[in-house]
This record gives sequence, structure tokens and C-alpha cells, in this order.
Amino acid sequence: MGKKMGKMMGKMNREIGLDTGKSWFLYIGEIKAAGLNRFLIEPLTRRYGKPAECIHIVPDVLAFYPDDAFLIIGPGSDQAGPDSLERKNSRIAVPQFAAMVSADEAVKDLVKRILDVQGELLLNVFEASSELSLTADYRVKIIAPDPEIALSMNNKLHQYDMAAHLNIPVPKGSVCSGLSEALSYAEGIFSRGCRAFVSGAYSAGGSDSIVASTSAEIASRFQAATGGLLVTEFVEHRHDPTVLGVVAGENDVYIASVADQNITGTRFLGSTFPTVLGEEAISKVKEITWIVGNHMGSKGYRGVFGCDYIVDDQEEIYFIEVNARKQGTTMETTLAMIHNLPGKPTFPELELMAVLDGRLPDDLEEMDSANSPLCWGTYNYKAADECMVEHYVPLSMDEESLFIEAMAGRGGHIVLDHVGPKTRISAGGFVARIVATGPTPDDVRKGLKAGARQVHTSIK
Repeated sequence: MGKKMGKMMGKMNREIGLDTGKSWFLYIGEIKAAGLNRFLIEPLTRRYGKPAECIHIVPDVLAFYPDDAFLIIGPGSDQAGPDSLERKNSRIAVPQFAAMVSADEAVKDLVKRILDVQGELLLNVFEASSELSLTADYRVKIIAPDPEIALSMNNKLHQYDMAAHLNIPVPKGSVCSGLSEALSYAEGIFSRGCRAFVSGAYSAGGSDSIVASTSAEIASRFQAATGGLLVTEFVEHRHDPTVLGVVAGENDVYIASVADQNITGTRFLGSTFPTVLGEEAISKVKEITWIVGNHMGSKGYRGVFGCDYIVDDQEEIYFIEVNARKQGTTMETTLAMIHNLPGKPTFPELELMAVLDGRLPDDLEEMDSANSPLCWGTYNYKAADECMVEHYVPLSMDEESLFIEAMAGRGGHIVLDHVGPKTRISAGGFVARIVATGPTPDDVRKGLKAGARQVHTSIK
């Protein structure tokens, strides 16, 4: 079944030793993207002339972590590791986490010691945030877009106006100044027999959005809203494609993959690859993504981005949103690219070049997103009701090995980031992430179901 994971442990000792014979960089963000750092080791080893190594700073409160290079910061961090009597896994917003990391004395000491040794420190972040004040020191750089530019690009109200400016197809709607105007506009949608999609300016993963059938639902959900709201017709659709790419400048955009999202209401549950879209639809979503990426590049954006779409029964394509950050399935796209485009730069290395050098290699190839010998899928397992996790679902192999299995014609699955035993989960709370691979989409579906059963048995 591939190589096993090595040492499994809990919260890292905050007295972090540094081998001065190595070069160091930090990862700051959710644990789901921590595996990407492995692909920065080689290019950063070349950059510094010494073997590179990463220390991971994450907010995820788990019983076990992939190795001992993890520092846990955030609510409940003292409960991390297998020895806690009971833990509660709660996720915090990116700005709050970035502020906590920046204020942490152990982190500040670590940053100082690394700078004393190598004079420069790179921070690989899941999402850029201006609250990460460690970058106030000019010697500290993030592998991500400029935080203020990313914040502007992530604004759903700005995105809707951008789409109109770029003549990109979007659902009929309006940017409303507040709840009263949003309710008035939504009434017109309801009068046509349609449902309404309503979102705040920032709504990652559908956290601040709703598909509503009545004004009362909108008023209840957004009664405390103080800013503008986006209101559009909810377009009944068959597919939810998502495109992942990287921007290195205006007219320097790379499209990595087109995958399909699993969305219930406005909640993202996972993705599958290759996409079920036909070649014409794939070309169209790539074309729109190029237009968006070039626009972002013209505004100074450098780094990873994603675009989400919907496709209705008549094969009409509508742009939905930009995600100006890494995606939850960036790791899976990276591994698929490695097998489908052997010998080419990895996706994390493309991001590194885009951010630090402002360019991409000239000989890049796009991955075929419709015909791949390797299929993958992910599923975010969340608790339907408040519950207690009773036992840990161990990791049978690492994710790279899982993809190697698929290329050898064998399907399989793993359970990642399982919170572990004695963890209390609120309704809707995260329990684990399942990744499945195989030579066919059916293998992937079977793997995801098997993984979900495993996680289900761990819950009381």
C-alpha cells in the first residue's frame, strides 16, 4: 500500500531547535495544504545553497500530526496532541489566525533566529492576510499575493462588478448597498418564480451566503449585516466546475486544472477530477479564467488563484467567483500534474516563481482535464449534529503514495486530518478529509464512500 507515515505526534515543543546547516522556511495556514511544502524543498535548497526544511504553523487542533515539525497556535492549542483529556476542534478566520501567529512570542523568536542565520525568511501561507505583521520586516517575504490586492480580489461585490467590466457571463443580479435594498431586489427574483442567491462581500466556502426562497430567509440570515450584499438569481444547474491557476503578471497566466465541485446549497464538500465537462465547456471556462487572471495580473496580483463556475442544463456557463488564494485541493492538483506532466515544474514551484520572480517558464504545458489516466476526489466529512469522536482513523499511507497506487492501476483512499479521539465536534464541524484515487471515476466514488464509512464509525 505504499510507504507508511513516520512518527506521529501531537503538539510540537515550543523550544524549536534550528540546524544551522539547513535553510528554513515557514508554512502558516490550515493543515490541509501543509503537504505542498514538500515541493518547495528542492527549489529553496537551490536558492539558499543548503538543504531546505519547513516548520509548519497551523491552527488545527488534532490528536496526531504528520511529523514533529508542527507548531499549533489558536483556540484550544493546549489541547492538541494525544494526551489531552478532551479537545474541541474549532476553526478560526484567517485574519484572526494571522494576528495570533504574529503576536506569538515563540514565533517571533523563531523568526529572529532564522533571520540571524540566513538573512531572509520565506513564509508559505495558505491565504495572504494583512494581519500577518511578521512581514513588516523587509527580510520576511510571503509566497502569496500582496495581502491588500488579494483582499480586494476576494470581495464578491468587487468580483461581480469586475465580471460586468470584462463582459463575463454571470447570473442576473445586483450589488446592493444593504439589507433593505437586497430584500427589495430579491422580491423581484421571487416574483419570477426563482430562488435568490445572496452573499456578503467575503464568503469563503459559502460561509456568508444563502440560497433563499423567501425574503424572511434573507432577513434572518443577514439581519446583522452592515455592508453591501450581492443578490442574484439562483441558476439551476448541473455542474459546478472550478479552475485552478497561477498569475505571474498580465498576459502571464497558467491554467493547471479543471475539476468538479460537490456543493450542497452553498456549502463546499469536495471536488473530483477529471471534470465531466465536454471539451467545448472546458475551453470556455479556461478562456474566462484567462481573462480574469490577466485582469488580476494587471492589478499587481501574483500567485495562485481559482475561479468557480456553474453550467446549466443548456450548457450555458456562468462565472460565480474568484478565490484569490490556494484552494483546498491544490495538493491533489499538484500530484496529478506530477504524473500527467512528468519532468515539468511542480505547481508550488510555479507559484514560487510567479511571486518572487514575476514570471513563469516558457515551455509550460497544460494538463488534460478531461482525459486523465489518474482520477482523484476529495470529501470534507462534517458532523451533521454535535457529537464526540471516539477513536482515531489512522493514515495508511501518505498522499503521494496514494497517487502512485492510482497510476499503477489500483484504486485506494486515505483519511487525512482526522481530529482524533476525545474530540467534541459542533454541528457542521469538521471531522476529517477523505482523498480517493484510481484509474476510473467509479474507483474514486467507491473510495470516497469507503472513507466516509471509516470516519462515521469513529463518531459516537
